[in-house]
Amino acid sequence: MSVLVKHDRNGKAVVDTKFAFINSINGVVPEGEWDYVAHLDKIQDAVKAADSRVTSGAISNCRGTWFEWMVAIDIFNHWCAEEHHLLMLPLPNISRFDCATLYIDDVSAYIFDLRKKLKASMDIELISSNPDFVIFDTTDLPQYSLREPITTVDDNTIEFIENFFREFIGQCGFNDIIGYMATKTSLRPDRRLQIVHEGSLTKALYVHLQTRLWIDSPRTIKYFGAALALNDKDRRALKTVATHSITTVLSEPVRAVDECYELSSRGKLFDSIADMKCQLFPFADGDI
Repeated sequence: MSVLVKHDRNGKAVVDTKFAFINSINGVVPEGEWDYVAHLDKIQDAVKAADSRVTSGAISNCRGTWFEWMVAIDIFNHWCAEEHHLLMLPLPNISRFDCATLYIDDVSAYIFDLRKKLKASMDIELISSNPDFVIFDTTDLPQYSLREPITTVDDNTIEFIENFFREFIGQCGFNDIIGYMATKTSLRPDRRLQIVHEGSLTKALYVHLQTRLWIDSPRTIKYFGAALALNDKDRRALKTVATHSITTVLSEPVRAVDECYELSSRGKLFDSIADMKCQLFPFADGDI
């Protein structure tokens, strides 16, 4: 029988992250509005009631995972129901997966070549963490057009939502990956800097690929930030310029993070998707 909190051999309380989430929704995706903040508090309260010895650090890590699952499920279902071409999928951390391998070999080879040359000639590392979500344009990826909304949630559902990105490994051309999104439960100063660093480096690498592939007029890559709540300091910090765009007067300065969104509920997430669609498909007519 599953329980919310288990104990290791040292007696330390360990949260069963999957069971706690699935149990909180009775294995069914909520209908109507979904208040992410209230639901996270609900799971947290249930876990603390099960064992008050669960540390705040453990709870914080679990909240981040639960929040990502909520967003991932709702994004996937929106893609299924609305039949547009903006699909966002969660990525694991860099130690488990290299997101450069999503590209076809002809594109990813340039990323690997850059890393190799920087290391060999200058002892420089090209290091960044993976964004929380990758954004695909599925227009030219028809093999992934089967759209079946998630209605029930169990261990297999979590496995699916966490690993669906693997279907795209080695399949994406230069224009099929159109953006990324960093998603956090809260934005401490260090997290703001992490998001800005990721966005800036991602855009610089995209320009490098554009040059190596001899693409004159590419669509721009977008990098978004999101959190359960945002304040003025968060929004100001995330307006930082992308470093590569101010190295020459010939380039137009751009933001490292194109937009930041407050994702406190399903409704706000859907509003954010609508805004992203306008930025990512600026010349689209009708449904995209």
